[in-house]
Amino acid sequence: MILEDYEEKEQHTKFNSALPLVLKLRDLIFGSKKPDIYTRVTVYFNTLIWFIFLAWHIIGFTSISMREVIFTEKKIDVEALIFERGKLLGFQPYEFLNLLLKYHLISAICWGTIFIGLILIWRKNKIFNYFIFIPLLVYAGMIVFFLRWRYFMEDTTTFDKITLLIFVLNILIYWIIQRAKRSVLID
Repeated sequence: MILEDYEEKEQHTKFNSALPLVLKLRDLIFGSKKPDIYTRVTVYFNTLIWFIFLAWHIIGFTSISMREVIFTEKKIDVEALIFERGKLLGFQPYEFLNLLLKYHLISAICWGTIFIGLILIWRKNKIFNYFIFIPLLVYAGMIVFFLRWRYFMEDTTTFDKITLLIFVLNILIYWIIQRAKRSVLID
């Protein structure tokens, strides 16, 4: 009897569930209008690649930052491994450690900016290319000039190279197609 009275008195509001908040947030970020199928596939596919790279850099930064905890808990000397690899690549031990920390942090920021570019692609905003191509240039420049070419060739996995190439080519093809569509509409 008491439960029935409570159910009758309970009013359904937007605070009873988190779903309306999530839907409003989704509409705020992505808009309420769905783009064409090619744009959706491009964004979905590149968001998967974006997630892999962002997660990798966050995990890399965290594991290097918490190297003492890893040594204490797992008896894995992360610092010694980094120092040894740095020597083989021609770096001073602490120089390479600090460069790796900066590289992972700046890379995570670059990939965060790229996500804004993916949102702009979804919304068909023309300035998406600045939010994707500039962070990609910074990211590639960091690998080659910050950590040197040898690091890119020896320590960057083939999976990373191929995935990054697919990401760039996919976005580049999308950008070319969008420019062609706009020029046809203008003519």
